[in-house]
Amino acid sequence: MRDRGFDILRDRSIERRIGLWLFIVTVGVFLLSPIWGLSDARYTMLLSDSILLDHSTHLNRYQFPAPIQESSRCVSPTGPVALSYTPYQLDRIDGNVAFCYPNGSSILSIPFVGAMNLLGVYPYDPDGHYNLANEELIQRLLAALLMAGFTIVVFRTALLVLSITPAVLIAVGTAFGSQVWSTASRVMWAHTWLIFLGGLLTYELLRRERNADSPRPMIVATLLAWMYFVRPTGAIPIICVTVYTFLFCRSGFMYYALTGLAWFTGFVIYSWFTYEKLIPDYYLDSRISINSIATALPAILISPSRGLFIFVPALIFVFYLLIRYWTTIPYARLAILSLSIVTIQTVLVALWPVWWGGYSYGPRLLADAIPWLALLAILGCAARLRSANNAKFSRAEIATALSLLALSIAINGRGAISVATATWNVEVDIDRHPERVWNWSNPQFMAGVLWKRKN
Repeated sequence: MRDRGFDILRDRSIERRIGLWLFIVTVGVFLLSPIWGLSDARYTMLLSDSILLDHSTHLNRYQFPAPIQESSRCVSPTGPVALSYTPYQLDRIDGNVAFCYPNGSSILSIPFVGAMNLLGVYPYDPDGHYNLANEELIQRLLAALLMAGFTIVVFRTALLVLSITPAVLIAVGTAFGSQVWSTASRVMWAHTWLIFLGGLLTYELLRRERNADSPRPMIVATLLAWMYFVRPTGAIPIICVTVYTFLFCRSGFMYYALTGLAWFTGFVIYSWFTYEKLIPDYYLDSRISINSIATALPAILISPSRGLFIFVPALIFVFYLLIRYWTTIPYARLAILSLSIVTIQTVLVALWPVWWGGYSYGPRLLADAIPWLALLAILGCAARLRSANNAKFSRAEIATALSLLALSIAINGRGAISVATATWNVEVDIDRHPERVWNWSNPQFMAGVLWKRKN
């Protein structure tokens, strides 16, 4: 049964039309935004094509910009990578060329890559040389489509408990006022598939809570498994959702566990044939240190060039809603689940030695938390509208929310549009001088606007 205030019959055709326009607009904006760079994602679509056409997880038959020599990149990710080793995403393992980053995104992208092949677009030339331009084209199209799809998922999730207007605002804010626009929609970062799958998972969990239905444990376990396959941080929602499922959905827990075990078995087999290891070393990298947390934690939350609340100030209003109206929040256990995942993700990034995320824009490493932050925004709005004091947002709340939302969109828009925000990373090498994230005289989101000053 719907909560009071949410039970008005809505015209489903209007919702469908709004969803269609949201998809068209977001795809268009994402594709027209000029800033992008393959970075770690280079060769992701080439691997998709190799699996599809050659039925091989190795890239042996292709020609690359530089020779691929064994460098321990895949075997020991904790070791340094020689600066002269240009294709740092690749390595040789027992003579085979392997893609060192998680292969999950490549596998999930196979259908789209196949469709692009039918249109004559391949990430390599007829002579086998790597075609960077086509790889870029495939990645940009797929990233834009996935993040536009995620926007629709957020919209549909919000409609489970909210009316159309707040649902649209949350979907638009998530699409343009977060790392979705400035990072995940640019190219096929591992974040891109993780965010999309996380959106589907939050929809499934909220749908189950709202309808008081039995969960669909096989769907939940499958989504979680692939979140892990595309990025190791997918282990965080696996742990938290497993606890949630055991406590509140125990009747389906056996199916959930068996499905997860089956997918993990497949993952182990794939890893053995590709890397000659049961688990890829990328997933076992243990370069975490408690010594960095005192410096890193405030930096990834409030620093001018990597702070989550600086780059997504709309979250300030979300947490205001959660704190002030916690007693009326619907489906509180989902809110607790989301807060747990966001908190663990934040702490894990703070423990990581490269907590600033390399040559990226803003808090890229916290992009994995976006689906859960969107769910918290939905639940926070629902809590406010259920409040006994007033079923409507006050003028001050509306003005504050819209102002912070506009600021979030403007800041993330700069990351997708301004060249200066990209070159900010190399003006003074961020990897050598991560302390510059605290430089308020030249914050990354204002690069090219403020006068440059010496750091």
